[in-house]
Amino acid sequence: MTCRIALMITALLGGLVGADARADVFAGKTCEPGCNLYRAMTIFGDAMTGDTAPLSLLGGPNQSGMLDATDLTYDAGERTLIVSDFYGQKIHIFSRDSRGDVAPLRSFSNVFLGQPRNVAVAAAQNEYIVIDANFIFAFPRGASGAATALRMTSYDPALVQNLNGLAYRSSSDEIFVGDYYDIGGGQYAGEILIFPRTIAGAPVTTRRIAGPATQMGSWIADIHYNPSTDELYVLTGANDGSGSVLTFAAGANGDVAPIRRIAGAATGMVNAAGLGFDDNSNELLVASGSFNAAPPHMLGFRVLPLATSHRVATSAARTLGLTARRAGMTWSRCRCRTCSPMASNNSEIASARCVFFCHMRACRSGKNGRRTAGCRVPSEWRCRSGTA
Repeated sequence: MTCRIALMITALLGGLVGADARADVFAGKTCEPGCNLYRAMTIFGDAMTGDTAPLSLLGGPNQSGMLDATDLTYDAGERTLIVSDFYGQKIHIFSRDSRGDVAPLRSFSNVFLGQPRNVAVAAAQNEYIVIDANFIFAFPRGASGAATALRMTSYDPALVQNLNGLAYRSSSDEIFVGDYYDIGGGQYAGEILIFPRTIAGAPVTTRRIAGPATQMGSWIADIHYNPSTDELYVLTGANDGSGSVLTFAAGANGDVAPIRRIAGAATGMVNAAGLGFDDNSNELLVASGSFNAAPPHMLGFRVLPLATSHRVATSAARTLGLTARRAGMTWSRCRCRTCSPMASNNSEIASARCVFFCHMRACRSGKNGRRTAGCRVPSEWRCRSGTA
């Protein structure tokens, strides 16, 4: 590995499963000598900060089958890590516990799938949604080898320019896709295109978020949907290297202002190109420093209220694709006026996972399930528990 920057840095934080309140952060596109191959992912702990070495690696030149670990998605239901191999023109699926230069569980490709950008999991339909620069595909969740697409869109250069960033919203059965459009004078602006999951043939949108009020910059670097808050996080880029993280209501449409915005020199974002969300720590993760613009960093921003960032310097790693995992514990989330006594113990209710949903106030459950005074959250949220 080397300290040189790869061509692009992105991050996607997926499902969280684990034996404690911690997560592993997988950073893709690890740079090999010469930075012309990126066949491995580096793995960090979610609380790491500063110039720190990774915990371990996944992938390599011999067994992994990867050429370019461009983007990562965690499939919580299958407990697998899905890797978009941009230059290899394949999708690889690894066990979440895989380490070292090992073969994936399976890989698949398609004659029409050029360089895959992103994958989203539609668990209820047992599908993978995949995008490349121009097309949207649906594949069976168990796809392997030369896979036949269940559906795909047709080429429409009037609507689709260069797709990048993908998220799925199960409640409305929609997908969010990042793109940009020509605003004249050789300038472009970012946009979010919303399609039904079942889109096939002509790519007709159901909604579109775009316009000056959105402040989406020149392009969309990455997007992430948070089902807990029904919000869409959008990482944007501009020609001067600056970036921003914008928050929109998932049902937004048209030229609308973001609900929240993280931007400015103090954020440390320089040519940021990857975005993820860790609902275990309630942090947005941004991969910064692509295109040799600056030393690569992962920046963490606390959500509601927003706070200053902390950074992990990926001294020997390229970060393209972040995902996190926890496994096999009982968990709970405060998502209601009154915390439910269903959770396994009071300490979990008071944990950091609940702080966000209670507006940064600890939400504790007694035998009657009453909340701590001052724990104010929207009435439609609930406190629920389960197992990963």
